Amino acid sequence: MMPLGYLAPTTHRDPMITYRRMHRSEQARFAQVDRSERITQAYRQHGRELELVAVDWLAEPWSFPAILREWAPFLQDDCALWGAFDGDVLIGFCGYRPNVAPGTGQFALLHVSNPYRGRGIGRRLAEALFAYARAQEATALYVTATPTRSTVEFYLGLGFEPTDDPLPALLELEPEDIHMRMTIRAD
Repeated sequence: MMPLGYLAPTTHRDPMITYRRMHRSEQARFAQVDRSERITQAYRQHGRELELVAVDWLAEPWSFPAILREWAPFLQDDCALWGAFDGDVLIGFCGYRPNVAPGTGQFALLHVSNPYRGRGIGRRLAEALFAYARAQEATALYVTATPTRSTVEFYLGLGFEPTDDPLPALLELEPEDIHMRMTIRAD
């Protein structure tokens, strides 16, 4: 395994999980991630305010060609990807897209396989992305979070805050998502 680089130490480690920077050519491996989940609570955004509502959604396995088409705006040549692996199986990944606004990068993707959630894998991937964004001289990050309670609360726990000034292109692309920003370094 090549070293990940830009990976800050964490307090929680799983000796069976390895982390590394991924190449764009490895996108087909995303299909190894089990996104399945029963969702019973989600957020609606009203400016900077969030409203928790009851839902009954089932996140089923991806239709992989369709998901790659959906993610095409995020998986450009300038994106950076990281993966978490259990042996040779991809169990989580995240992606960074630079320059979605002046000084702002996008936390574009984050998924962790269902059986691996709650083990700090998403946080460890996020830490790699944050360090990389800082090294690329971004001062802020923007995320359009799937509105599920677990996803939104994960990003809130990282320090993101809902914005009442969403980026128009990303709002048009993902109008139901929760749009958030985070300062990662002051200039």
